[in-house]
Amino acid sequence: MIKKAFIFVLIYIIAILIAPVIQSYDFKEGLNMQYAGKWLENHVYPDYDRSVIHEVNSTQTQTVEISMGENYEAGDKEVLSSEYKGDFVVEDEPGMFRLVLVQDGKVAGGYTNSDDVSLSDINIEGLDREKVREVYGEPEEYIVKGLKRLRVNEEGFEVFDLKDSYVYFFYDLHEADKVNGMLVLDKEQITSIETLYNNPPAEENSRLNYLAVNASRIEYGLEPLKYDSEASNAALGHSSDMAQNDYFEHESPDGGTLKDRIESNDVAYRKAGENIAMGHTSAIFAHHSLLNSADHRVNVLSPDFTHLGTGTAYGGEDVPYYTENYIQK
Repeated sequence: MIKKAFIFVLIYIIAILIAPVIQSYDFKEGLNMQYAGKWLENHVYPDYDRSVIHEVNSTQTQTVEISMGENYEAGDKEVLSSEYKGDFVVEDEPGMFRLVLVQDGKVAGGYTNSDDVSLSDINIEGLDREKVREVYGEPEEYIVKGLKRLRVNEEGFEVFDLKDSYVYFFYDLHEADKVNGMLVLDKEQITSIETLYNNPPAEENSRLNYLAVNASRIEYGLEPLKYDSEASNAALGHSSDMAQNDYFEHESPDGGTLKDRIESNDVAYRKAGENIAMGHTSAIFAHHSLLNSADHRVNVLSPDFTHLGTGTAYGGEDVPYYTENYIQK
């Protein structure tokens, strides 16, 4: 009898606590996944304590501070389409490179590899994997993308859920997991996209690839590479060939090599190197993956190269193929 009474009281208490939350849910609107996601964030998911982020941020130094949701005018700055709902505005200052993700005139996210840039009080100065986890907790294994869950537990980066946004930290696996880039995104930039790939125009992805390489070279103390249109034509040709013929190799099925490709495109060179990547949702992820590959890193960070050509193409099921041609003249 006492046991039954206890269970009844427990159910009554739970009902009192839960009823207001359930009553707040609009079941007609609830058929909309975006509404359901927002409701869960506001009523079910725990609040993220940002005070620890503020504490870390207060000890760091940053020249540029950008806040999510603030008004933003691109002016005459370069604008690139992104894989998200917003567009990237390029702020290409040496040592302070950033891409500001803007939708409807407001900041919806951003990417930087500079510790002189802060995005909503998030800065990478002095961070490595261990320190990141001290501040942000355990990383996510999945994020919500449309009606699907996308696995994000990769060695080269980790994702943290800040309730209304995601932050990606990219790690340099060759330098004790030092953070060498971060991407901050309003969740709606991802959750409203149903497909794995939401590719921007290929030429804009190629441009982003070029900018990412030079931003990293500057951060690692190297000179940026000059753009080479002939090398870019060779890179695009190889990406297109891989995409159309469904292979992923430096040597094409007909035996063509990097030497063949750059010479057929009249590229003047003394030394050349090639990086290829496929399947990454954007050039940002492809770039950080190549930086963490020993064989490809030597090209990205070689002091010998003077020029760069990039080319992106999309294959079956919109899978991206990226090619980078590094040239010494």
